[in-house]
Amino acid sequence: MPYTTPEIKRIEDKWQKYWRERKTFKVEADPDKRKYYVLEMFPYPSGKIHMGHVRNYTIADVIARFKMMQGLNVLHPIGFDAFGQPAENAAIKNQTDPGQWTYRCIDQMREELQKMGFSYDWDRELSTCDKEYYKWNQWIFLKMFEKGLAYRRASPVNWCPSCQTTLANEEVIQGECWRCKSKVEQKDLEQWYLKITHYSEALLEDLKQLSNWPSRVVAMQENWIGKSLGVEIFFKIKK
Repeated sequence: MPYTTPEIKRIEDKWQKYWRERKTFKVEADPDKRKYYVLEMFPYPSGKIHMGHVRNYTIADVIARFKMMQGLNVLHPIGFDAFGQPAENAAIKNQTDPGQWTYRCIDQMREELQKMGFSYDWDRELSTCDKEYYKWNQWIFLKMFEKGLAYRRASPVNWCPSCQTTLANEEVIQGECWRCKSKVEQKDLEQWYLKITHYSEALLEDLKQLSNWPSRVVAMQENWIGKSLGVEIFFKIKK
């Protein structure tokens, strides 16, 4: 028996059309209601929606709808993390222009997400590859550069000579490129860095204010900052 019957599809289409036409999930400022913000990680538009997406966004949708039913003014936006290595790698793999491939994937993922009936305010959709969005990334970078927090230096990277691109550690499988199986080289490249360590002490101190955060998440943040004071070790010399 097929998972989707004609009757199920009829009901889904009916209610999704209802939500779309009435903009059921559009949110406006309302001083008489308590605010609630639901934001899940934006998907990478490098392919189609998969079951990991469905699980993640279903959980957030349940939270958003529950808070709506409690009478809260819920902001539940959606967007696409479409600027960077995942999109570029997908374009290389599919031998197409990165812009064309990315926007095609965004159109497809949007259609799939809308069919799942998630409670997003689609009027607030954004894509990080849009000029109107990433101009602010550039603005922030310039401000950091002006403050001396952005600098360039050479450092080794994983380099695939065949794909002519850098690779994350996770993309190197037994010393080979995950995509073309070429042997990965260590290559020094000039790169931009941000002096996040300049704020390490402030970040560590402010973690103490997160009283409602799970202890394991706080520990992960502490380990990520990675402050180390060293250690004293005493060795016994065998005579």
